[in-house]
This record gives sequence, structure tokens and C-alpha cells, in this order.
Amino acid sequence: MRRFFAELSALVVCAALCAAVSNYLAGRERKLTPVGRYPNAQVVPQPAQDPAPGPAPSTPPAAPAPVAAASSPGPVPAGATTSLPAPPTRAIPSGSPSAKGGAGAPAAPEPLPGVPSGESLLSRFPPHPDRPFAEVSGTDALWAHSAGVPFLDARRTKVYEEGHVVGARSFSVWESDVDQKVFALQDEVPAKDRPVVLYCSGGECEDSHMLAEKLFGAGFVNALVYRDGWPDWQKRGGPSRSGPRP
Repeated sequence: MRRFFAELSALVVCAALCAAVSNYLAGRERKLTPVGRYPNAQVVPQPAQDPAPGPAPSTPPAAPAPVAAASSPGPVPAGATTSLPAPPTRAIPSGSPSAKGGAGAPAAPEPLPGVPSGESLLSRFPPHPDRPFAEVSGTDALWAHSAGVPFLDARRTKVYEEGHVVGARSFSVWESDVDQKVFALQDEVPAKDRPVVLYCSGGECEDSHMLAEKLFGAGFVNALVYRDGWPDWQKRGGPSRSGPRP
């Protein structure tokens, strides 16, 4: 019996050593994160607390500043009031926002040409908190890309470097660091209802759908799966590049 446990222990030690050496020599696409390595485990988010209400500080009323009387050719009679000349007014075009809002109304900022507003994005791609993803066509993907919607590439890093959508980030569901990337994306995108486009190799590829499931578990409720993926993007002549992300 003692010999049996000695042989079993030797086999376990050899297996552990082989696994460690294999993981050390593995490429970045297959390397596993060591067990127990959780960099954010000790980070506890502190909820924002409103300051406790207290008595408002009593400040004495400010004395009115003396107003110098306008220069006049003679002395000012007692009891008479002096008035300062009104400041010059600037003519406002009738079509300007200030003219529409009245005198002194601030002008509303004009939207940048060609960049849809947040309301336009949500009207075209409304959130779907009841399901992990919604599929979109190539036309929708091109429109979303021109609107600055983030793109995530669910394929392996090696395939991503051979060619990907301009600006897309590598989020391979088959690599060990995908969970860390999802956690980092949570901090980068505070509004989880904003659209994000996921794609892979199209056809029968399910990597983008699997990534959508992960994002849905992290609180994202507007994942859009580009169902035809990278091959369709190339056929449509969408902006693309190769190599690692800069």
C-alpha cells in the first residue's frame, strides 16, 4: 500500500511539472493564467456618498457697491437718481439659436457633421435587456462603424492580426485573457446600454455569439452580432488593416 501511494504521488508530481512546462512554452493564444492570480480581487469599489446635510453658513449680506455717477455738465441735485448708459447690444441673426431662445439665451452646440448623436444610435439600435444579442446586417455594421460604435473581434489573435476591421479590438473567446478584457471593458464603458458590434468569421462561426453571452453576463445589454462577419466586411470594402492593434 505504501508503494502504491508513493507511485501515485510521483505520477501527480510529474503531471504537474509537465503541465507547468507545457503552459510556459505555449503560445499566447493557449497560455493559461496561473490559478489564484486575481489582480482586482482586493479592489473594493467605494459607493459615492452624499455629504451629510448641515446648516447653511450664515453670511452677512454684501453691501452694495458704490456706483459712480455718469459725468454731467453740472452738479446732481439732491434726491435725483443717476443712471449709467446701457451697454451696447450685438445684433443677433434671426435664425440663430440665441434669437430663438430670447435675448441672452446661450447658443445650443451644433452636432458634428456625419456623427450621429447618442439618441440616434439608441433609436437605430435599441437596448435588449431580455436577450444577450441582436443580429445586424452588413449595412448596419458599416453605419455603426462610421458612427464610432466600438467593434470587438472574437476570432483568435493570430487570425485577427492577418486582417480586421479598423479600430476593432481583439477579444478572442478561445484565449485565456478574454475575461480580463471583459472586466476592463466594464470600466471603460460605463453606459452598458450603448451598442457594441461583435464579429467573427461569419457563416457557421459562433465565436461572436459566445462573446455576446459573456458581455451579457457582465451587464452589457446592447451587443450587436454582425452575423456575416469578416468575409462580408471585405466584400463590402469596409475599412480594414492587418497587424496587431497599435
